[in-house]
Amino acid sequence: MRFTLPFMPQVDTTSTDIHRALGVHLHEVAKTEEPSPHVCPECKLPFVFPTEALEVDEWHFAVGLRCPNCDWEGAGIYDDEALERFDLGLDEGTRTLVAALDALSAANARDEADRFAAALQAGAILPEDF
Repeated sequence: MRFTLPFMPQVDTTSTDIHRALGVHLHEVAKTEEPSPHVCPECKLPFVFPTEALEVDEWHFAVGLRCPNCDWEGAGIYDDEALERFDLGLDEGTRTLVAALDALSAANARDEADRFAAALQAGAILPEDF
């Protein structure tokens, strides 16, 4: 059995802003005894996702992997326990990214409203602008 999962869409912001919103330090090392497949071996961030999978036998899958943070690509053969950790890690990563997106969206909206209010006070916005 072979299947392909969609790639993560790119975010239109700087990597530093994303890391700040996520509360992640760029050089933070994963502190797990046995790293899950969702943790990147290069940048140590927990955002690795599967790109494809191939059943090796009844209990193992060969999985293609990609890290959207540092563009690392790799593959591994995983058993059911590792894939369960992978699934849980993907869920947690999704929740973290959604929370970061919400925080960045709110910060951008506040910034836009502040700039609009400042332009109104300065008389820089005229009726013909609309």
